Amino acid sequence: MKNILFVQPYASQVGGVDTVLLQLVEGLDKSRYRSFVMLSAPTDYVAKYESLGATVLIGPLAVFGKPTDAGYYFRNLYVLVKSFKAIKQIVRKYRIDLIHSHKMEVIGANVTGKLLGIPTVQTVHELARNPLVAYKFVALLNHLFNDRVIVLCDRSKIMFRWFNKESGKLVKIYNGITKSVQETRLPTERLRDHLGLSANDRIAITIARLSPMKGLEYLIEAAAKLKADHPRIKFVIVGDVAFEHEKDYKEKLINLIKQLDLEQCVFMLGLRRDVPELLAQSDVLILPSVYDIFPTVILEAMSMGLPVVATDVGGVPEMVRGNTGIMVSPCDSDKLKEAIGRIFEMDYQVMGVQARNLYLQEFTQERYVGKTTALYEEMFRAKLTQLSESRGGT
Repeated sequence: MKNILFVQPYASQVGGVDTVLLQLVEGLDKSRYRSFVMLSAPTDYVAKYESLGATVLIGPLAVFGKPTDAGYYFRNLYVLVKSFKAIKQIVRKYRIDLIHSHKMEVIGANVTGKLLGIPTVQTVHELARNPLVAYKFVALLNHLFNDRVIVLCDRSKIMFRWFNKESGKLVKIYNGITKSVQETRLPTERLRDHLGLSANDRIAITIARLSPMKGLEYLIEAAAKLKADHPRIKFVIVGDVAFEHEKDYKEKLINLIKQLDLEQCVFMLGLRRDVPELLAQSDVLILPSVYDIFPTVILEAMSMGLPVVATDVGGVPEMVRGNTGIMVSPCDSDKLKEAIGRIFEMDYQVMGVQARNLYLQEFTQERYVGKTTALYEEMFRAKLTQLSESRGGT
């Protein structure tokens, strides 16, 4: 039995990292691996991790991302010192065999693992943004203090190139989701009935956190431009804010819908727990992100047989391929309007079938977990070889 310590530094109630980490914990062979999840604070996800048999631990975790105030780095340096002691105690108490950190800016668990001689791996859930040199510096820390670094898409690799040479520790593993999560039940209330839509109306659904990075204002602007020529296309936005500072953005979206007279065309449903059922009643997924890395919602839609209209950001080109959807440039409501109108003029249902086939080939939970555990086993073998050589040399 191998004990794995997973580290997730952000205590959010709506977390993409938690979503994929739950998929990994659920998919691990329980006879082979025991999961421990370290969080910086209690969240709604604690019960979900525990329901999968994981032991949840709360402790100090230092992150070195974009500073929020003048004392940001000083505060996190203090937390970093505290985290060394806490993580060291966890490693010894639970006899941790491998540490797997999530998010590139979390530092502490990987350093502790290195000092204690434990295999460490870090999954990078970020893309490079300006200033690039800052991301390259943090990536260098990831390279130095981990045995392997997982990236979700090719665009993340630029952070791990220095002087025209790429880190030899990189491995690309796509996130994956389980089919059981997407199995639908009969909805308690049909979406069309709830919104007062007819059978002839087409539903373009967007599932996203209400954050500027998701570019939802461009979707609303595109809806306004489509209204006259495509009155049957209705837009459903599912999601809510995750942080206090995003509330102003939510109000901006609500006001924009009113200003453009779209109350009967664009519907904001808030946070919902019946996403599979909503997807099953929709026709197309729209994701107008300005910035994104590997949005799981695209996989959810593909698994349900929906084609996708999405912006060309992050790993989206590695998800939306061939005849599974249409990609457009971000921050362009005109291009988005054209793509949405065009996909409904195409055989979008056949595109949805092709999207589901691609999901089954490359983005299932089984494939995601299988590649990740294969990496774990490679690291365990490397550790044994290192110990063997060390003993042979003494």
